[in-house]
Amino acid sequence: MSSPAPDHTSLTLPKTLTIKNILDVHEKILGAIDNNADIVLDIADDAQVDLSFVQLVVAARGHAAEKTGRVLLARPAAGELREALRRGGFLDEPTPDAAQFWLHQEQTL
Repeated sequence: MSSPAPDHTSLTLPKTLTIKNILDVHEKILGAIDNNADIVLDIADDAQVDLSFVQLVVAARGHAAEKTGRVLLARPAAGELREALRRGGFLDEPTPDAAQFWLHQEQTL
């Protein structure tokens, strides 16, 4: 993972990251982005995750970049998050940026 800015904040997310509570998670993430250069998402390995959360994170990364900030993951995607990424095609030939973000893998040419 790239090192976060000194004024970053860590955001521990709930164990349910699905369509049922995505609006609450959206508000937490946007609030953190609006008040910090970088945010680090702490997602439990046993969190319940669906594609709505993956979509939210992709959008949040774009929003943070517009504000010259970043969204980072505390650790590589695991458990249901990794499975949601696989089902959604995010792990099929990922770009170097996607591999680094989701899996913390550096790709060399």
